[in-house]
Amino acid sequence: MELNQLHEREIAKLAVGGWFSRALAVTARLGIADVLKDGALSHTEIAERTDSDPDVLLRLMRVLVFCGVAERDENGEFAITEKFAQLRTDHPWSMRHVCMLFAETYDDAFGGLLHTVKTGESGFQEVFGVSLYEHLERDAESARVFDQAMVDLARPVVSALLERHDFSEVGKVVDVGGGGGGMALGIVAAHPHLRAVCADRESVCKRASAALAGGGHEDITDRLSWEPTDFFVDVPAGGDRYILKNVLHDWSFESCLRILTTVSRAMTRTSEQRAESVPEPRLLVLEPLVAQDFDAGRELFQMVACEEGMSGLKDSDMRALLDTVGFEILSVDTLPSGHTVFECRMPGN
Repeated sequence: MELNQLHEREIAKLAVGGWFSRALAVTARLGIADVLKDGALSHTEIAERTDSDPDVLLRLMRVLVFCGVAERDENGEFAITEKFAQLRTDHPWSMRHVCMLFAETYDDAFGGLLHTVKTGESGFQEVFGVSLYEHLERDAESARVFDQAMVDLARPVVSALLERHDFSEVGKVVDVGGGGGGMALGIVAAHPHLRAVCADRESVCKRASAALAGGGHEDITDRLSWEPTDFFVDVPAGGDRYILKNVLHDWSFESCLRILTTVSRAMTRTSEQRAESVPEPRLLVLEPLVAQDFDAGRELFQMVACEEGMSGLKDSDMRALLDTVGFEILSVDTLPSGHTVFECRMPGN
């Protein structure tokens, strides 16, 4: 094969990459990995169980084999490969809803990439006519997928955090922007003495509390609650640990300052209301910081989908934000998930 043909193949591979991501999203949305969790099935059986057209479903499964997502046995039946088992809903590290969010809503937003590159303005706004969070308020299905994707993404992070951070003397956690409760649920489940509050938009709180009530977590429902909150205005006081995970990188520097300021005020109120012998509240900020060239994709995504003015947080940006608000950084740690954890206090509390 001539060199120019090799180049053409590489170009074409990148150009059609969106086809394969959409194929993965459809696989996740149809729950094909769930259908196949007990073993291989024919394409007609898979089509019947997913209410799909058998002929088209066969082509989808063949594409999944080509990508390494599925495999086909000598009988012509299909199974999901082990390395893609996380597409199952019941997998402890499920990525099913993450695939749907990334390859549907976020991929749609990248239709506005040209607009972002030429103007520096939000591609999401260009495509949808509103910001990400306004869109989620309008589209119930997109909001449901987003909430669950955030829970999926939180599981490995909270698992790593629990190994590194001591919650034994913490009585109450306030997870600011806690969404569906992925972080809070993991912390509460690991520490029976502890209570947690997720502070988020009212619509998120309603969906999350309803999901918890029917999700088989009866043993912790009395220790985990949601409080409707506008974190630009105020957040609940009374926490021993405040958590901000994957929140700040959605917002501009100015908006991040507003969020951190409301948290600092809540922590100050908390300190003023407790006895001298009670430990001061701490803030844990968890962010996947931009550090290397391979983070450029995330930076570009944030320019397209997040608030205008956000292009990724570096270590220096995070330290500048915390310093501007008046936080003292007590420790910095990096989790296996790639998140950097800043443990902070408010001096004088």
